[in-house]
Amino acid sequence: MNLGAIEPLAHLGIELVHCNAAEAVFSLPLDGNRNDKATVFAGSQYSVLVLAGWYLTSAWAAEQQLGDKVAIKDSQVQYPKAALTDLRIVARFVSPPERRPSGHWRALLSVEARDQQGELVSQFTGDYRILQA
Repeated sequence: MNLGAIEPLAHLGIELVHCNAAEAVFSLPLDGNRNDKATVFAGSQYSVLVLAGWYLTSAWAAEQQLGDKVAIKDSQVQYPKAALTDLRIVARFVSPPERRPSGHWRALLSVEARDQQGELVSQFTGDYRILQA
C-alpha cells in the first residue's frame, strides 16, 4: 500500500492519521477543498471516503497475505450536513471479509466523515473486492 503513489492525496491534503485492525483514520483539510459555497467539496469528501475504505481493506488483505489487488465494486454515499471545517474520516468493516465462490474476497465497509464538532457530514458504504492473482 503505497499512499505516495496515489497522486490526488497530496493535491487534496489527505493524511493518514492511524490504522489498526479495527479502523483506518484519515484527515481532510477544508483549505484546498472548498467549493463555491465555502464548504468542503463533495468530490473531495468522496475521494477520501473511498480511499479510507480501500486502505483498511488493503491492510487486512496484506495481513492475510492475499496480495494487494483491492478494488471498489459498488458504493453508496450520503451528505447529511454541509462540512465547514477540517474533517476526520474513519473506516470500519461492517462484517469480517468473506471469500466469494469466485475465489475473490468481499469486504463491506462503513466510512464516516465528521467535522471538528463531531457532527456527521458524510457517510459511505463501500463494497470492495480483494482480487486473487
